Amino acid sequence: MLEATPCSGASEGTTQGRLGGIAGVIYPLHGVDPQAVAEIMTSVLGGRRPLRPAADADPFHVLGQLASDKPAASSSVHGSWLLVTRELAAHHGPGASWCGALAAFRRPLLLVATPQAGWEGQARAYGALACQSRVSLLGVASLGEPHAPHFDPALELGLPWLGHLPTGEGPTAQVWQEQLWLLRERLWLRWWQLCRTEQVTALSTKG
Repeated sequence: MLEATPCSGASEGTTQGRLGGIAGVIYPLHGVDPQAVAEIMTSVLGGRRPLRPAADADPFHVLGQLASDKPAASSSVHGSWLLVTRELAAHHGPGASWCGALAAFRRPLLLVATPQAGWEGQARAYGALACQSRVSLLGVASLGEPHAPHFDPALELGLPWLGHLPTGEGPTAQVWQEQLWLLRERLWLRWWQLCRTEQVTALSTKG
């Protein structure tokens, strides 16, 4: 279970700055609206919209461009996060799968579930796929609050739980911003843990 508690030395700007030095791949599980995930993650990442590769794109080519000095899609608007909607284990191009590419480039995976029946099983299945493929798992988040109060994902899911992506404006704008801050801190903490064990490629040491 990851805990992120507000501290006097960690401002919102500092948190967003930290996320500027990390990269990951977002994978919406079945039933999750990719467009909604992209919009919310843009807010989480401080205005940098995740790139969504073309359906027929070669995963190794896409990640190779991002790893190069001059990525094809470098922009102040877009960051180095990807939003992948194709099946992770399926082959795209000459024998390339997203699982194989993520493992080769040491890019971690963020799974996004929707609070519907059976989401826990989906998350566990893709968590097992990541482990089998040697892909580092940033964690699991849900698009909105899970609707099963009897199930505590931080304790029972068996995977790193990052919380939920806030939808709408919530009760107040302040609550919405606090939810974003908490998710950003958990993302950074989990990235830092993976970097310490050399499971991911660090893009920056700032933060």
